[in-house]
Amino acid sequence: MKNFLCLCTVAILSLSVTTSTLYGAPKPKKHLGIATYSVKGLESDIEGSFKALADLGYVTMEISNYDAGKGNVAGFTPSDYADLSKKYNLAIISSHVRAKFDVKDVEGSTTAWGKVFDDHKIMGCKYVILPMNLWAGTVEGVKAECDLMNKIGEEANKRGIKFGYHNHSAEFVNIANTEYKYEDFLIDNTDPDKVVFELDVYWTTVGGQDPVVYLKKYPKRIKLLHIKDEYVLGETGKIDFKAIFKQFYKNGNKDWFVEMEAKMSKEQREQSMVFMEQMKQIQAKGGTMQDLMTEMSKNRPKDDKGQQGGRGFGPQDPKLVAEQLKTSLDGIKQSADYLIKSDFVK
Repeated sequence: MKNFLCLCTVAILSLSVTTSTLYGAPKPKKHLGIATYSVKGLESDIEGSFKALADLGYVTMEISNYDAGKGNVAGFTPSDYADLSKKYNLAIISSHVRAKFDVKDVEGSTTAWGKVFDDHKIMGCKYVILPMNLWAGTVEGVKAECDLMNKIGEEANKRGIKFGYHNHSAEFVNIANTEYKYEDFLIDNTDPDKVVFELDVYWTTVGGQDPVVYLKKYPKRIKLLHIKDEYVLGETGKIDFKAIFKQFYKNGNKDWFVEMEAKMSKEQREQSMVFMEQMKQIQAKGGTMQDLMTEMSKNRPKDDKGQQGGRGFGPQDPKLVAEQLKTSLDGIKQSADYLIKSDFVK
């Protein structure tokens, strides 16, 4: 009888294995990340947006709405915002933050970032990323900025956080009178223990470079990716996401985030690219953030009626915000579908 029961158990287990093989066992959930910058109109319905993201399969987030001046996130305390994300099983593991970055006031800069890191430790962040900067126009000037990044990175390390930088296309011009690209100089002149890098694969491509080449060149420095295309991932066919993911995983990394701009018309996209080209030119000349702000004020994208200001600038009609939110979540869904169907994504 005992032997019979054992044989029955084996038979049932075999049938179970066979059935799951035939009909497909549930696959483990993929590690999809989303940069909440992608969610246009997020703050008009944070809970609804979080629920939608979770339903689409996203499990980690990189936030972009922390206010360094006020020390809150969309009006929430860091603790409350983290609790809200946990309600929908979304882990806040990274954040894009601007805070004081002044080589002439190292103490003031590191103090400001120290407060940023304290707040992000509450949220359980692994990374805090400076999303954009216009660097000095000389080797000496950029070296001083690298030294400041190291100092800020020291403050991050004290809280168990990694500080890093996110590129656009402007980092792929050369520092004046050198053959050194800004991105390479920043990586080569910051301490690997104090500063990490988040490679935006779209802007790297726009900058005329191959993201895979950079992943191979700096396997220990590039710890995060922005997975991005002109809009929905994979639609243009211009970016080899398979090769990018393959190399990124080979380097031993796993944290990446889908980032999407607002859906644009052909004319709006052209305006956006003109602005990014101007940013590259300003960077090549060693311009300042103030120079960039001036250009932004001159070249804000136009709305559908041709009025300067465009989407994302200034007060907006609630109906327009609701439309933007719906549109962005639809694009984010299409990108999630692409990633879930791609066998090269873990």
